[in-house]
Amino acid sequence: MYSSKYLELLIEEFVKLPTIGQKSAQRLALHLLRAPREDALRLAEAIRALREHVGFCGTCGQRAPSPRDRWSEQPAPWVGGVCDKGVVHPANEDAMALAADPDGGFAVVVVCDGVTSAPHSDRAAMAAARAACSLLSGVPVPVTHGVAATISYWTSALEKATSEANGAAVGVAHALGDPAEPPSCTFVAAIVADAVITVAWCGDSRAYWLPDAGDARQLTVDHSLGTALLAAGEPREQAEADPAFHTITRWLGADSVEHSAEFVSQTIDTPGWLLVCSDGLWNYASVLEEMVALVADKSATSNGDPVQLAAALVDWANAAGGHDNVTAALARCNPPVLLHGEGTSRG
Repeated sequence: MYSSKYLELLIEEFVKLPTIGQKSAQRLALHLLRAPREDALRLAEAIRALREHVGFCGTCGQRAPSPRDRWSEQPAPWVGGVCDKGVVHPANEDAMALAADPDGGFAVVVVCDGVTSAPHSDRAAMAAARAACSLLSGVPVPVTHGVAATISYWTSALEKATSEANGAAVGVAHALGDPAEPPSCTFVAAIVADAVITVAWCGDSRAYWLPDAGDARQLTVDHSLGTALLAAGEPREQAEADPAFHTITRWLGADSVEHSAEFVSQTIDTPGWLLVCSDGLWNYASVLEEMVALVADKSATSNGDPVQLAAALVDWANAAGGHDNVTAALARCNPPVLLHGEGTSRG
């Protein structure tokens, strides 16, 4: 018999379980001791995930909601978002991370969508979103002049943030013992600074520029087989019905073949909304004109509040079926967006 205080502690915990006696507890503990490290880590992670995502009401015995099922963030009055598990999925694998200055001069908006087919992708998505937001919100304000210099500066920062986010997602896989199907996620991050929106993305989470007047723009192009089907001339209705439509071709995580981001920018020359969202929202408004009409309709009763608007968009997607997790994060942009003082940084 092995002698170890750690083994004895584990046996003591097993004995507390229903129908588990001393001998059964010893057998279980020894089994875990001899098992491959990754097997033990997966069991520990499964217990952690159970406790985090599933609870039961002490009165009715029904499953109690998890804090991850739906939450909102609003770092400043002009920036906010809502992240929701939707109707069909049992857990929320979307994540968002937001940061903003209170005066409308600077914002970071990050959304990640965990890949459902890979276990624990909720952790990868959250880790990636927070890592990118933390890096970007701490970048010093540049001493730049002109749109081109601003775009170049923030594109470089977003490239570093994408790498940081990928490292965070890979780190989750390492913590789980490097499983054969490592957790992974999509990634989209937008910076609002100096009257310019700069975006990086990897996967099929999207960013839109939706001005109050003038031409709206879907800033991102999905990294997916759906994009390839549409590019090959397949009618949209037929392509979207294809089971492969949402198969992504880029993502973050340990098994990603291509995790480099693409970049795009948009000048802010009129008031409007920056919308960053997961496919749980745009699934139901996949064409730009549909998203423009949806946001215009919901913003009419949102009083200019980004969280109210995000909640209305999420609720609309859930009412349409809620077949996926839904995240909508918004920034209300008004030109001109001024730079802050030279050399400052954000914690």
